[in-house]
Amino acid sequence: MATTVLILIGLFVWFAASGSDEMTVYKENDFFNYHMLTDPDIENVPRITDNYYFESHPGNGYSPSNSIIFKEATDTASLHAYLEKLGYVQQKRSLGEKEIWAKPDQLNGDLFYLYLNPITREVELTKVLNN
Repeated sequence: MATTVLILIGLFVWFAASGSDEMTVYKENDFFNYHMLTDPDIENVPRITDNYYFESHPGNGYSPSNSIIFKEATDTASLHAYLEKLGYVQQKRSLGEKEIWAKPDQLNGDLFYLYLNPITREVELTKVLNN
């Protein structure tokens, strides 16, 4: 029991000291960042390539967001299917080149932005937390 409490206190201190007000870039094998910063919907995204990383943005006056960025990718079909499975629908509007996905029954709910850059062959899926 005491060991568990010490581990939890250590995790809290580490998280508080890690600059939680800045963007964090990490990989899945970065145990603490992956398990503490990754939104469950981003955690469960189908891996469309073996080369990917994560970004966590705390918000700083904006809505916090969490992203997975795939390198060497060109196909977003499995990401579309995943978002649809979660109940999200692609919106007719977009944000520049980014697709916007929202749940039809939630006016101010969370959003996903999906972006494919055909030149760099990167696919970015970002969840913006609006709750």
